[in-house]
Amino acid sequence: MQNLEKSRKEIVRIVEQIKITAISKNLIISTAESCTGGKLAECLTSIPGSSKFFDSSIIAYSNASKAKLLGVSLDTISTYGAVSENVVEEMSSGLLERTSTDIAIAVSGIMGPDADDTLKDIGTVWFSIRDQARDQTKMIKLDGNRDSNRILSVLFGLNYLSDFINEV
Repeated sequence: MQNLEKSRKEIVRIVEQIKITAISKNLIISTAESCTGGKLAECLTSIPGSSKFFDSSIIAYSNASKAKLLGVSLDTISTYGAVSENVVEEMSSGLLERTSTDIAIAVSGIMGPDADDTLKDIGTVWFSIRDQARDQTKMIKLDGNRDSNRILSVLFGLNYLSDFINEV
């Protein structure tokens, strides 16, 4: 419980940092979320002034919504699984096309307590961040329960986003 509270405080600090950097660089951010269920967007919009750097979020939890709302290929999902590098890359690409924002971050993972119908481990989470010039993808492995995995995914995603926009 104490670690989760520490993570929540760190999230607030990072969001403030993202706000300052994004506004100073005139960057607008959007999110495409599956396993985090909108928590990235919730954190990014939890502070005053977030409308100056945050545009939108698409929560695409099901495979059908990933395809319909973000343009993820059903063949990609079938071949690699929803929790994969290929899928989050297509999620972030589709988000960037649909929102015309400067930076898109996408996340998909297995939060637990049960695994999906693939052989991927609980706690496997993929992230993809892109702008018009570059894209980055990372995978992390978490070992907590559903709640802590979601919070830690958000914390990692925000740090990843902060690092990405610092390089713009």
